Amino acid sequence: MKKNFYRLLSFAVLATIIISCGGETNPLIKEAKDGIKAKNYDAALASLDQALVEDSSNANAYYYKGVVYSEMAQNNPQVQNRKDSYSKMRENLLVAMNMFEVQNVKSVEAIESQLLIDRMWGTEHNMGVAYAVGDTTVPQVNAPLEVAVSHFENAVIINPDSIISIDVLAEVHRMSGDYASAAVAMEKVIEKKSQPDAIDYDRLASYYLQVGDYSKAENVLIEGTEVYPDSVSLVQKLADTYTNQNKNDEAIQVLRKLIDTDPSNPLYHLVLSTQIYNIADEINQEISQNYDSLITLNRDARRLSGARKTAAENTIKSLFEETQNLENEADVLIAQAIEELKISLQYDPQNQNAYYTLGVVNQNKAASLFEKRNATEDNNLAAEINEQANEYLREAMTNYEKAVEIDPDNQNYWRSLFQVYTTLGMMDKAEAAMEKAGM
Repeated sequence: MKKNFYRLLSFAVLATIIISCGGETNPLIKEAKDGIKAKNYDAALASLDQALVEDSSNANAYYYKGVVYSEMAQNNPQVQNRKDSYSKMRENLLVAMNMFEVQNVKSVEAIESQLLIDRMWGTEHNMGVAYAVGDTTVPQVNAPLEVAVSHFENAVIINPDSIISIDVLAEVHRMSGDYASAAVAMEKVIEKKSQPDAIDYDRLASYYLQVGDYSKAENVLIEGTEVYPDSVSLVQKLADTYTNQNKNDEAIQVLRKLIDTDPSNPLYHLVLSTQIYNIADEINQEISQNYDSLITLNRDARRLSGARKTAAENTIKSLFEETQNLENEADVLIAQAIEELKISLQYDPQNQNAYYTLGVVNQNKAASLFEKRNATEDNNLAAEINEQANEYLREAMTNYEKAVEIDPDNQNYWRSLFQVYTTLGMMDKAEAAMEKAGM
């Protein structure tokens, strides 16, 4: 785990280059340098400010102010409180670098200005990595991820153009469960990259989805799929985002566009079938609640008479008709999902996931029919519904059995088979499946 994290963060480690600065004829600069050595930072800053009053073009004064602030930051044990010092360090060093360039100065200070920024950035970034991965060589703290975040935030202040620091900051925020902050950091990564990768859009959308901001997730995913139209992950997330906003037609449409790019790709058909079935399953959950209500209403109606009984029967009739309409809607979607799964299997006959999904679809349809049976007062009709449910169960069994033929060590497949065998009364097979499932 740590090795993978280090690989993710790997970059050319900056050597700590210490350059002894040359002689200085300005007495105020000499006073400042002495103050730095003595860690008397206020005195050093006072000398440097006076030097700038006397000569506002004194690049060395700005350089040594940057040095003072870098020392102040590094000597501050509260990592989260270093930001102001680092900001002032960077500000003064950039002014110094600009002046050195304009004045065509080739001094040690001119060279050291950029190196100091690089060293401080490298120090903070590497400490962030150490705390994020739980490196035992750093001081142990109660909240290492919080400390890691502070180090990376410092690194970004020192070098705002460091995409790697911002990228890893987003990841550490994710690790700590702060998805809103992770999204803010990931937005900066995408903004700074000339060509963001598909995974960048994927991560940002995931963070928005975690906080329930489906509108922003949708915008990110639309942009990502325009750049990477063949990315299954981005397309599927976009479809999920549409579904979460009850934009079911858009969800299916975006997946069909993916299929249009490669109609013989079995994965695309599998993804579409799963999306369609997820929509159907949401409807099935509503149907299940309705049947629970119908069972209660029918039971209560038996104890009523007269006008109250008539009113209850009308309520039951209305709810039953509503449930029938929902069933019809779900059945259309389930049929589409099954069709896509069968197409997927035509292109990849050994895809156990497709067989297993077919089993799940049929088993869940059987469960819905059993609920309908239980809510049906007519015994003959209930018997017909029971047989329909068993037909779906037998179809589920066939597909689960094909899945275990391909992957005989998959305990989830055997667990599903155990459930089906048990419901169908096939107890010998149920016992064998239970053993294979490790139950």
